[in-house]
Amino acid sequence: MKRLCAGLVWASVAVAEIVPASAQQPPAGRVATGPVLTDCLVTLTDEARLAAGEAGLLDEVLVKPGDRVAQGQVIARINADQPRSELEKAGAELEQAAEKSNSDVDVRFAIASKDVASVELQKARDANVRSPNAFPEVEINRLKLTEKKAELQIEQANLERKLAGLAVAVKKAEVQAAEINIRRREIKAPFAGQVEKVAKNRGEWTQPGDFIAHLISPDKLEVEGYVKAADWNPEQVRGRPVTVEVRLAAGRREQAEGRVTFVSEVQEHGEYRVVAEVANHKSPGSDEWVLHGGQIVTMAIHSDRPPAP
Repeated sequence: MKRLCAGLVWASVAVAEIVPASAQQPPAGRVATGPVLTDCLVTLTDEARLAAGEAGLLDEVLVKPGDRVAQGQVIARINADQPRSELEKAGAELEQAAEKSNSDVDVRFAIASKDVASVELQKARDANVRSPNAFPEVEINRLKLTEKKAELQIEQANLERKLAGLAVAVKKAEVQAAEINIRRREIKAPFAGQVEKVAKNRGEWTQPGDFIAHLISPDKLEVEGYVKAADWNPEQVRGRPVTVEVRLAAGRREQAEGRVTFVSEVQEHGEYRVVAEVANHKSPGSDEWVLHGGQIVTMAIHSDRPPAP
């Protein structure tokens, strides 16, 4: 198995002080107070290959390599004419259903019709009391049927109003579905970071899953290394502060601080893997980050210090 850290220096070994690039002369060495791991690998903690969520024509590509973007910022847009049309239609139908649900005109009309039918029936009955057979039985039955029909129309009007209320919920769901379809055509940054690569241009056709852009977050990185279990117990390493040194061109050296966030079980070669989260920063007077994914660095673990929060 390949080792991420090829060397391990004990507490009695002198380690060169890590200094910023602006220093002219390196200071004198100091004694290490914990394991010092060489050939450690720097990896990205936040990295995403942004992909298209829907098929369509790319209307906009809003970034280029090197751009810094905020979380939620739109990276690119796929043509959304169809879902926008569906949204407009669903919105109009929702408004129509809401108006029908809020209106009680049909209910009030049915109640008024029933009142009229009841009055007509009662007048016919009163007339027959004063003058028997003034309204024949068949006419009385017709008036009774008219009254019953009006009662049923009240029930029908209430039912239709209830169904209109349910239709409002359906139309709301259709509006939400159309809005989701529009959002799926917007490729957004899942975190704040830097655009490393743009794979598609405006006017190109995309399919779901097509690679659009590569986004990284250089602010925080991870550094991996191996510690010999025979020399340092895991409790001497877990949670401890670390100092990472990276050697740059022209003899420059830079440092970054962090803490151990993971300690593995001891593996078959007698070492255990440690991972430290390190806060990245830019070189003095430069816009360039000190650490980059894929670099090989040296990491000093400060076992003499208490675990970092």
